[in-house]
Amino acid sequence: MKTNIRKFPAVLLLAVLCLTVFPISAMAAGVAEVKIPVSVELSGEKPSPDETYTIILQGEDEAPMPEENTITITGAGKAEFPAVEYAVPGVYTYSVSQQPGKLENGHYDNTVYYVKVTVTNGESGDLEAVVAAHTDAQMNSEKQDIGFVNSYDPVDTPTPVPENTPTPLPEKTPTAVPTRTPAATITNTPVKPDSNLPASGTSSYTGTSSYTGNTGSSHVKAMPKTGDNTNIAKWIAVICVSGCVVLLAAVFVRRKKKTDK
Repeated sequence: MKTNIRKFPAVLLLAVLCLTVFPISAMAAGVAEVKIPVSVELSGEKPSPDETYTIILQGEDEAPMPEENTITITGAGKAEFPAVEYAVPGVYTYSVSQQPGKLENGHYDNTVYYVKVTVTNGESGDLEAVVAAHTDAQMNSEKQDIGFVNSYDPVDTPTPVPENTPTPLPEKTPTAVPTRTPAATITNTPVKPDSNLPASGTSSYTGTSSYTGNTGSSHVKAMPKTGDNTNIAKWIAVICVSGCVVLLAAVFVRRKKKTDK
């Protein structure tokens, strides 16, 4: 019995030493819940239908995480990550970023937000949490709301072509048709014999030729009139015949005289 009484002070001293070396964290009643809000804004020519954006939450140093660490927002709007529960006071850090979209004309906000959640014991004994978001990893910048601004370039929309519309054929260049020159017309005009010429047993015919028509770049020379030349030839022929007649008559007379002698 005396032995047990002597051991009790030793056990009590050991318990006091353990409390001094290994302090026990103070536990407040209940837990603190935090929902991190996120927004998406759009500018430029908005796509149709609306595009869906994915926001990702990542914890650091084994920080408590929600049931789902991704949320989606279709078009411009707001959303919250599921609640994160904190049972122990402390400082917890996260990062929030947007996954790039897939449209070629889209420019997606690639800002990374660094979130610090500070959990403390409140005056009432409950846990209290304060959330602050920054754009630098050191979290020295001003506090900001978590928001992503996505912009879009204009899209060239092709002009619709109505159905059953015939395709126009290319215009043909007209071919030059050569102009035909009408054939020349030659008209023979008979000329009556000159009544002043003596009848000599021969007949003559003179005429004139006239030409009408388009000759283009060529020139047709008119035939000279031969009426005057023909008359002169006739006079020469008449004189020659007359001379021959006179000569024959003279020869005939001489022979007759010789015969009479």
